[in-house]
Amino acid sequence: MTDPHAAPGSAAAAGLAGPTLVVSWAVGATLVLLSCGGSAPRDLDGAAARGATLTRELGCAACHGGADQDAEIGPSWVGSWNDEIVMSDGERVRFDASYVVSSVRQPDLQRRGGDWRRMPAYDIDQLTDDELNDIVDYLEALG
Repeated sequence: MTDPHAAPGSAAAAGLAGPTLVVSWAVGATLVLLSCGGSAPRDLDGAAARGATLTRELGCAACHGGADQDAEIGPSWVGSWNDEIVMSDGERVRFDASYVVSSVRQPDLQRRGGDWRRMPAYDIDQLTDDELNDIVDYLEALG
């Protein structure tokens, strides 16, 4: 119900006061949180779920995507596990744990073919071996 005494353009003047305003705000906030990929997919186990969280926290998913978003800047991880990929020098390598670890620790050592932006290196002080293994488990779970 609109309030005839409310300021023009206000929530009350538009009939969005009280419970209606709270529900509208709650729905909007929920949609914003869901669009950010706030939680790991439910079917992941402990290590893969931790890896999914790490890829969002470190910003990896912003470029490479993941289970709940598309790749924007770098090559997609989804469906890449165990695929043969072509490096910029023509060498063919397997997308597996060894490739992922090498790509994270020394991304310029072997660059994937295509017009991709340079990926930053993550040394042991930024990403522990255990955390990197969790990310590897996540990427393997993506297939």
